[in-house]
Amino acid sequence: MNEDETKLWLRLLGCSSQIAREINRRLRDRFEYSLARLHVLEALSASKRGMALNHLANALMVPQSNVTALVNELVKIGHIKRVTAEADRRVQVVLLTKAGRAILRRLRAEQTRALSALFLDVPRDDIASLLMDLTGFEQAVSANVQLNGKRRTAPRRRRQPPPKSPRRRPASQSRSKQ
Repeated sequence: MNEDETKLWLRLLGCSSQIAREINRRLRDRFEYSLARLHVLEALSASKRGMALNHLANALMVPQSNVTALVNELVKIGHIKRVTAEADRRVQVVLLTKAGRAILRRLRAEQTRALSALFLDVPRDDIASLLMDLTGFEQAVSANVQLNGKRRTAPRRRRQPPPKSPRRRPASQSRSKQ
């Protein structure tokens, strides 16, 4: 990675972290809610039939153990519910409840207000231009991630075991024949 790529990555990460911290602070102050919980509700709102925990973890790009803890909290406060999957009775899926949809609307509104406040001094043309640039950037990065993933997951040639060496007789047997 050259110096500009490192600077770009750190700058994107820094901006994203600052924005996430501010939204998280506002959600905690106003709703006693976390941004992570909001992400779970957002992911579930896109699925009409619910999601299994492993699919939810993949959608959020976090370990399933993190999702399990968040789901347990959200079930406890009544914002999501667990049900048995219709297709496979062994699988549990989680769905938004009516209360979950209601809080999601309020959380989205607060997130929008937070983003508007954070971007208040950024000219609209700059936002539009940056959005276009980042769209192309994201597509290029995603393509490279997929390409690198295919390289890693390509079938590896099995290493051939070393040729077997002739079996040696134990020293006691070789002496007795002499």
